[in-house]
Amino acid sequence: MTNEELTLYNIGENLDSLMTLDPRGYGVCRILYRAARDYAGEPLSVHAAKGLVAHIHSGDLVYIITGFVLLPWKQPETDGMVSSMMLARFLIKAFDCTPVLVVPEECMEAVRRLAMVLGFHLYDSVEEAQEYPFSMCAVPFTKDDREAPAQAEALLAKGVPAAVITNEAPGRNAKGAYHNAVGKCLTELEAKSDVLFNACKARGIYNLSIGDLGNEIGMAAIGDHIRKYVPHADDGECECSCGGGILVESTADNLITATCSDWGCNAMMAATAYLLGNADLFQSEEVQQRAMEEAARAGLLDMYGRNIPSIDGFGRSINLPLVKLMKELISYPPKVVQKTSGWFADTIAKGYFDGYYGE
Repeated sequence: MTNEELTLYNIGENLDSLMTLDPRGYGVCRILYRAARDYAGEPLSVHAAKGLVAHIHSGDLVYIITGFVLLPWKQPETDGMVSSMMLARFLIKAFDCTPVLVVPEECMEAVRRLAMVLGFHLYDSVEEAQEYPFSMCAVPFTKDDREAPAQAEALLAKGVPAAVITNEAPGRNAKGAYHNAVGKCLTELEAKSDVLFNACKARGIYNLSIGDLGNEIGMAAIGDHIRKYVPHADDGECECSCGGGILVESTADNLITATCSDWGCNAMMAATAYLLGNADLFQSEEVQQRAMEEAARAGLLDMYGRNIPSIDGFGRSINLPLVKLMKELISYPPKVVQKTSGWFADTIAKGYFDGYYGE
């Protein structure tokens, strides 16, 4: 193991610890993380960052699938949406690529308003977004099962993406039903965007899913664990007539689980910024605050249905310090690398970390 490998490993541990803080104290984030960590074989934030750096290049398309519509309000939530818009901004700055945001129609107004606040251009077509710098495209995806395959193929015909990332995106279970966290049926409310995800995966496209429960696209990668330990996940545990539980059917090759999906996406961006050697690619707390406030003004709700600057029930008092600390954790190591190199050598020589990188 080298000094650089040990630093990266511990940056990943630090970011993963932050994204799985449990202010509510009910423990599902810990349940999910254990299985997801075994699935990845290393810190989840760093594992995902390595994938982005390896697969995304200048001029590429990247699909970002998000947008969860809540009952009883039939409006989308902030979790997933805020960090997906941050991710679009990040990808443009970091890779000079073109993000394509795929969302339910109810999210489009928030996408338009957040794009203006975050400082990039938004287009309705992939072709226009690719033509201009600092630009992205947003596509409303159908809620009709019969139309979803054709829309997925039509979108892919405009250009195959280098990566597809799902972030707090609802997915169907083995019975074809979509659910909220407590097992209520949402099938009529949600975009059928897992059809697009599966089409991308079938083409061998790099895929990554971010979730915080088990009812999100891709989470069946750790399905046995979720069925066993997460409430409402197993067969017969949902509240609708399908009898299939909230666990989705789709399986992602790469996975991030966190207390809320936005925190997992933020940790991934922070780790990627570190790998690229530019901590300023990651958002500041001021940018985070602007985005949260604009999301509320655009009608996005927190998990309790409140139209306030809050993500999964966590307001600015938690989210802003969390973003600031993530940025500090990727900014600090390069500042002290010369002062601490001897400490690394002595620590590595003791052998505790042997095996973490295949030695």
